[in-house]
Amino acid sequence: MEYFDYTNLEDFLADEDIIDALNIKKPIEKLVAYYCTDEILEIREGMRIPFFAEIRNYIGAVEKENPSEKWLIKPVDDEKTQKQTEIATICYFIDHMTRTPSAPSIITKIDGRTYKATKMIARSEQLSGANYMEIRELKEQLLLDLINRWIYYDEDRNPNNYVIRYNSKNNQIVIPIDFLNSDLLYKGMKIKGNDESFGWSRLEKTRYLTPLKIENFLIYDMKFFNMRFDYFNSLDMRKLQEMCRVVLRHNPDKNELAQNITDNIKHRVDYVYEYFNKHFPYERVHDDEDKYNDMGEAFKNIYNKFD
Repeated sequence: MEYFDYTNLEDFLADEDIIDALNIKKPIEKLVAYYCTDEILEIREGMRIPFFAEIRNYIGAVEKENPSEKWLIKPVDDEKTQKQTEIATICYFIDHMTRTPSAPSIITKIDGRTYKATKMIARSEQLSGANYMEIRELKEQLLLDLINRWIYYDEDRNPNNYVIRYNSKNNQIVIPIDFLNSDLLYKGMKIKGNDESFGWSRLEKTRYLTPLKIENFLIYDMKFFNMRFDYFNSLDMRKLQEMCRVVLRHNPDKNELAQNITDNIKHRVDYVYEYFNKHFPYERVHDDEDKYNDMGEAFKNIYNKFD
């Protein structure tokens, strides 16, 4: 089966403004050092922000070093929200290391007050308005994204948790946003793969792990999914633990938290990778029926009438 090389992000994203906005070329060490620094943003009164953010009491801010980079910010007044946002930041950094073009979420201080901040992606639109169940380019990006969200135990991945950005090649780029429901501290099996057939069961029964239906996964193989697993399997756990300590810098128990998170990530990567290997062949031979499925059920029905 032919598909995009979603690991070659500079080629897939194509446009320098998108590459820069998503920090694709920036080394992870520099990214961590920059985003884990206070007073890098300043509030911009009257800045236009999306309606969904405005009704949730977010306001606008810009980066002091680069005012064209805009952020949505909201004060943090409790320990729980701060830690949730720090977990979201760790998820973003791991996304960056696994070649997943997602939007940054960080904890920072502005004029001494703590804020949670999410970077605005210019000229983007919500995934909920797109036909992601049929458009292969959108669907494949969401197929790979399941791996990340399963490993992060992020059980709120409905279409509103993604935006789409078109580039000059007319590629539709899926950008995950909003990781505040991720859980990197849970030690047990919060999301467990089903034994008999590919799928999963969750503790949080009312939440989504992906907008896609299970059958969308079944025509793919490990060569496809390894575009994401190869990066997860190559994570340096020592460096990951140090990164977590930097993100959790405001917590007195940051060392213990960082160790727990790193142990959990390692276990989950191994588990999810082994589970996919159990249910998908390394390379799938696609027959004509698979090709028709790619073209759409309606086309297949029409074709069969004249066969």
